[in-house]
Amino acid sequence: MRHVLLAVSLLMACAPAALAQPRNVADAPGRWKPWMFTASPITRTQLGARPADVKELEAQLLRLNTLIKNTDGVTHPIGFSVQTSGVLGMAAERSTPFPGEPAFTARPLPANLNFGAFPILEYGSGATAKREDGGETALLLFFVNQPLLPLHQYHDRRVPEFEKLDTDVVLLAKPQPDLFGLPRYGSDAVVITKTDAPIWAAVNLAEALELAARSISQRLAEQRDTVARLQASYDDRTDPAKRERRMAEYRQLARLNPDKTFMDQMAKVDEELARTAAQLLPHIARERDTAAKVEQELADAKALAAGLSTADQAAPACYAAAGGPAVSRFRRAPQADCGPLVRPNWALFNPALPRSAPQLLVITRFERCLPPNPPARHVGGCKANLKLLEAMDKAALRAWLQ
Repeated sequence: MRHVLLAVSLLMACAPAALAQPRNVADAPGRWKPWMFTASPITRTQLGARPADVKELEAQLLRLNTLIKNTDGVTHPIGFSVQTSGVLGMAAERSTPFPGEPAFTARPLPANLNFGAFPILEYGSGATAKREDGGETALLLFFVNQPLLPLHQYHDRRVPEFEKLDTDVVLLAKPQPDLFGLPRYGSDAVVITKTDAPIWAAVNLAEALELAARSISQRLAEQRDTVARLQASYDDRTDPAKRERRMAEYRQLARLNPDKTFMDQMAKVDEELARTAAQLLPHIARERDTAAKVEQELADAKALAAGLSTADQAAPACYAAAGGPAVSRFRRAPQADCGPLVRPNWALFNPALPRSAPQLLVITRFERCLPPNPPARHVGGCKANLKLLEAMDKAALRAWLQ
């Protein structure tokens, strides 16, 4: 009987939770929530954006917002509500430009517009039922004037040897078919410009090898530091003068320590350190050997760069993921199984236009909505995002760009 009562009690406790589970109301009229725009003082200062620039940039985002709002199926949302917002700033915040990049204060202003189709949910039933159109959803993101974004969006486009370098050089993404008539770059970026210039510029072989040498130099410095730290530990344990200094410090501490065995304990600890110091020698030898190999890598990289002809120096570079030593993976393009090395092409922007002018549009975060990913659970989120991409006025979108 006790077990029956316990089971009934558990059912009664769970009943309110079950009743509180939300339901998607796919036929409920939605709404467009008020527009929001953010331009923090820190970002405005970093970008050198004047109040008039920021005001005009928001006006441009509002024009883009109107294009989105005029799309069939989104103008009068059913089963979801729309929240859009604009932000002044770069997708990946950085305090300084990459070497060779334009200064933050001398480039077109970067911004993004977030599109969120939030499902309409209903809690409870009857007269006490409540509805809401917030929470979580799959956002669709529109980035303006940010050529770095589509190139750097995925980790597999980064060059392993450049991971610790301050550089914007990456591997060129493989071509992708258009998405609903929109030019697609990589797996998760639609890229639209008014010009025919590519969003990327080729990196020549001379610079690729210079970056490779810089990466090896950095690795060599780290390796030498490891050797120095191990050697310093060995010296501390075995040098009689250093041991005497430690013992003097212990004697000073012993005067303040009521434990009369303190000195004996510390003497034993120090003797153990000296006794086991020899165990460090194989590690030191191994790390020194590694350092010597990295030194040879650096010498090979410098020799390879010095031996390039003028034509090879200026030729486009590529990177072969499979191969021998790191420097041998940097080659003259084109070659089979060797990905072109590129960086953002800032020359595609027209410097005569105002900084607030939208010249490049990148739309992202749609890949998670495409097969073979699980189908959308409600009419908002992914379903609304794909409907928007398919039905948007592509001509009007291109006309919005300058």
